[in-house]
Amino acid sequence: MSATAIPKQGKRQMTPGQGWPSGRGANGMADDLLDFAAEPAPAPASPSLAPWLVLIVDDDPSVHSVTRLALRDMAHAGRKLLFLSAYSAGEARQMLALYPDIALILLDVVMEAEDAGLRLIQTVREEMGNHDVRIILRTGQPGQAPEREVVERYDINDYRAKDELTARRLWTSVYTALRAFEQIRELDQHRAGLTHILDASARLFGEHDPERLAHAAVDALSAVAGPGAGVLLVRCERLPDGTTGEPLLLAGIGEGRVAMTPGALAHLVPAEIGQQVTAALAAGKALSGADWFALPASLADDAAIILHLSHLTPGRALDAGMLSLFARTVAVALENARLLVQLSKDRTHDRATGLLNRLGFIQAIETRLARMQPGGADSVAVGIIDLRHFRDINQELGVAAGDRLLVSTAQRVTAAAGADAICGRTGADQFALLLPGAPILSAARDAIHAVAGAVSEPIILAGREVHPMSSPGLAWCNCPGRHGEELLARAEESMQASKRAFGRLQEVVIGADRTDGGRLGLTMELGTALKQGQFELYYQPIVDAATREIAAFEALVRWNHPSRGIVIPAAFIPTAEETGLIVPIGTWVMREAALQTADWTRRAGRPVWVSVNISAAQLSEPGFLDNVRAVIAESGVDPTLLKLEVTESTIIGDPAHAAEILTGLRDLGIRLCMDDFGTGYSNLSYLQTLPFDFLKVDRAFVTSMIDRFESRTILRTMLALAQQLALEVVAEGVETDEQADELSRLGCGFLQGYLYGRPMPAPEAGRFIGV
Repeated sequence: MSATAIPKQGKRQMTPGQGWPSGRGANGMADDLLDFAAEPAPAPASPSLAPWLVLIVDDDPSVHSVTRLALRDMAHAGRKLLFLSAYSAGEARQMLALYPDIALILLDVVMEAEDAGLRLIQTVREEMGNHDVRIILRTGQPGQAPEREVVERYDINDYRAKDELTARRLWTSVYTALRAFEQIRELDQHRAGLTHILDASARLFGEHDPERLAHAAVDALSAVAGPGAGVLLVRCERLPDGTTGEPLLLAGIGEGRVAMTPGALAHLVPAEIGQQVTAALAAGKALSGADWFALPASLADDAAIILHLSHLTPGRALDAGMLSLFARTVAVALENARLLVQLSKDRTHDRATGLLNRLGFIQAIETRLARMQPGGADSVAVGIIDLRHFRDINQELGVAAGDRLLVSTAQRVTAAAGADAICGRTGADQFALLLPGAPILSAARDAIHAVAGAVSEPIILAGREVHPMSSPGLAWCNCPGRHGEELLARAEESMQASKRAFGRLQEVVIGADRTDGGRLGLTMELGTALKQGQFELYYQPIVDAATREIAAFEALVRWNHPSRGIVIPAAFIPTAEETGLIVPIGTWVMREAALQTADWTRRAGRPVWVSVNISAAQLSEPGFLDNVRAVIAESGVDPTLLKLEVTESTIIGDPAHAAEILTGLRDLGIRLCMDDFGTGYSNLSYLQTLPFDFLKVDRAFVTSMIDRFESRTILRTMLALAQQLALEVVAEGVETDEQADELSRLGCGFLQGYLYGRPMPAPEAGRFIGV
């Protein structure tokens, strides 16, 4: 009998082998694949191996489609997932009778009755006697959560409200459930003795703190090993010369169930135990003696763990294969936890130097600004140190020399700024410091001069003495209500001015008593800037990854301030968005970009497309589509040469209205791009429902892709998804040839970043395309 969904009136039917429904995504799938990014790539699913049967029970057909799409590429132990569909508890009972090898039920609580799901579970466990199948409850009504005793009585693996079951949690829950099902089947002969291990396996994947996870693994194994046994969890690094480093105890219970303190194993246990651990690691397989087991398992970061059991009761039945399986489970869970910790840190820290990255540094400024009181004496000082000619050093002396200069500069900045200062790397060759306390302006100047002096000390790179040159900048603020990104942007403005002043310190003072201080003053200046034509568009090249020729430009607004010079968007866009001035500014940007696109296309004799960023306020503005039509008519631009970029945050406030507007833009011929993909909610349902042509990958993944396996994995996943959805991909933040080559190899279509050019005025950009 073929595995088909039981017919139901009014429901779209799908056979398990029919393939995936067309559509574009499940909530948050790409971002949430991070949980598994560091795992070794699984072996291809073997066609000779039976798939895992997963029964989806839900009266909402869209839940079936989204679940299939979110798990479409998942495989475990060389076996793919094959989905069965039931739309009621009655249909599910028939399915379970037809297919006794179903591994997992994804079950809706409320269907034809409010307790239909729970009554089905009772039938499965009590009437059908099926205690192997794993069950994950899902509901769209959080108030329908089962009582704790129900969860325990009927062995429910997990319970989630549908609005919280992101792709990450779904993958994690399904992965854990399949592992549990596999282990149950393998351990039928040893179920009584290994119940603690099975329960622990599920719990381990829900524990994201490596230290707590290690103790939980030891506790679970101790329960199986028996009273009086010793249990150790040891980690050992593999050194570059092929030897192993010193074994380190992560967690342990000594003879007599005495908890052990982590540290060097040699100082904590008898020599014979250390020898057993080392021997198992060298052999790469489980070893055992009369009263001990040593069970190794590899980690992804060129290391291994060893679970060691000692002082076992003679004659106690322990299965080496099952213990080894648990060791591998612990290894995967530890690697998963390590990855999550590292990803959390990477979100706010620069891996090369250990300093805060741009996001982390801005957050630190925001924290400091939040402490300021109106009318108080507080102040915030942000300094910028830019390494001049860093790119030349990289090219002439090599990347290794450039990396050493970055690390040395980070150390010098940190040492010169003092222990209480907060330091960050906010650009490829740019360092920032947030001075401690509430420094007066003169003290802030002295501090920045001291740091710049330390950075400029000679250093030996690739056998040559190099004298680094720096350009310092300073932004000092003594009024509350400012933004961290704005303050950093103002410091960067002063640093650019320092470059023009041959390295002399330049500063920006933001105060309530200054003409450039206060949000009201900035709002008034923005209004004046619109009237007086102080805004200008800069254009950053976008190249074809295959040919490395200019394919397009992104239009970026700059403010030609009469006294401050060129002001970058970060210094004024937040205020423009808060006050609504972003709407007329955005309209002006679109009109200028359209006129420039038409002019370049005419003069170049070939199509030149230009990207323009659109804000949430513009999309929600009445008459937005009419304004766009007017711009197209006025400029004479081919609308297919305009690409409008929107972020997920632009859509999320009112997805239905956004869909209507974006569809209207697409009907005009304009192409659409999802900007900063992978950094927000990464809601793939938007790709399913909205007419996007492009995805733009955030620079965070590009910056770290060479050094981080998980970033490459995420990029590979994004590019594969885009290919399946017929979307082009633009990667921003490309700064090195190595990044460009890897992105091209992975199939990325377009590249954007400082490697090909910084944002520049239109005449300079025009020379790139010969006009």
